[in-house]
Parts: sequence; structure tokens; C-alpha cells
Amino acid sequence: MMRILVILFASLMLFSCQSTDAPTVSVTGSAVVETVTDILRFELAASATCETSAKAVSTASGIIAEAVDILSLYGVLPEDIRTEYFSISPSYSYIDGKEVLEGQMAIQRLSVILRDMEKAGETVDALSALDGIEISGLYADKSDKSMERMKARELAVHDAYEKASVYAAASGYVLGDLISISGTSRGYAPVAEARVYSASAGSGTSYYSGAIEVSDEISAVFFLSE
Repeated sequence: MMRILVILFASLMLFSCQSTDAPTVSVTGSAVVETVTDILRFELAASATCETSAKAVSTASGIIAEAVDILSLYGVLPEDIRTEYFSISPSYSYIDGKEVLEGQMAIQRLSVILRDMEKAGETVDALSALDGIEISGLYADKSDKSMERMKARELAVHDAYEKASVYAAASGYVLGDLISISGTSRGYAPVAEARVYSASAGSGTSYYSGAIEVSDEISAVFFLSE
């Protein structure tokens, strides 16, 4: 056991000296992968201000219920509709510099995933016909981007190696072993949103399809040798 500990200590000392004295190069590798969208994401919201909390909630919920009925008609699944926000609070206005209570305001917001992109225009048009509904955050996305994320990470690593090799050669060194590699502080592969969408026949709203970009970025440190 003592011999093993001595050998381990000697190895650690050797690596420590190498990491302290040997030159290194630090690089950032990045990559972008394009993919085709297959879903539409957006948010629906309704708000109502009434004399009582109960009436405000009932009014806002009624608008949302109508919207959910329309979504179901266009094939949106229950699991693709989620309540993101709900609140009820007093609503005030200012008259002659004085705060006046108007009533109670209720707000309800849903997030929605539409998987049939060909129905995008019809669905949005039908929802827009509802009084009191707000549609926002409309963007195209892909339901499963795992393969694109893996590819982007792989290409980001290759990019880091290529950059490090160029820096090493330009400095008169040979690229050595990898010391460390890590993802960026974002912690995820960001997605560039495609804010244009495909059109539906007969729809009064025009949409145009577009690809999205999945990107990744890593940091790597290498030893340099002469």
C-alpha cells in the first residue's frame, strides 16, 4: 500500500510540474446545426376586470375555455395545453391624482403546442375571432432536437481541436494532450427561433416556413509541446 501511495504521489507531482511549466492553449469551439420545424408554439392569455373576484375569474376563464374548445377542433391535444400563469388582484386607476379602485382583475395564460403545422393559419384565425383573447410568443420549433444537439456538440469539439492545432502550429508548437473540456455557462444548446410559419389554404393570415438553428459551444485547454 505504501508503495502504491508513493507512486501515486510521484505521478501527481509530475503532472503538477507539467501543468505548471508546460505551455498550454485555451480555445472555444462552436457549431450550428440547422433543422426543419415541425411544431408551432404560442401563448394565449385572457384578462377581465370586474366588480368582484368571482366574476373576474369567471369571465377570464370563460374566454380561455372557448379558446381551448377551438384548439381541440384543430387537433391540439390536451397534453399540449398548459396553464403557465394565473393571478387575481385589485385593479386601480388614477383620477385627479388619487388612486381609485376599479375592481378585481383576473389573468390566465396558457402555453400551446400545435403539431399540425398546416393548420397554423386556420387555428390562429379562429382564435383571433375571440373577443378578449391575446395571442403572443408565436414561433416555430422542433419537438425533438436531441440529435441536433448531439451533432452540434460533436462539431463544437472538432472545431476546438482545429483551432488549437492552428494556434499551436502558428506558435511553433505541436498540439499535445487535452487538459480539460467543458460546456459554456449557458448549460444548454440554444435554439434560434424561426418566427415565420407555413400557410394554410384559405387562411386570412399568412405564414411562411423556416428552419431553426441549434448551436453549442465548448471551452477546451490543451498542452503544447515542442
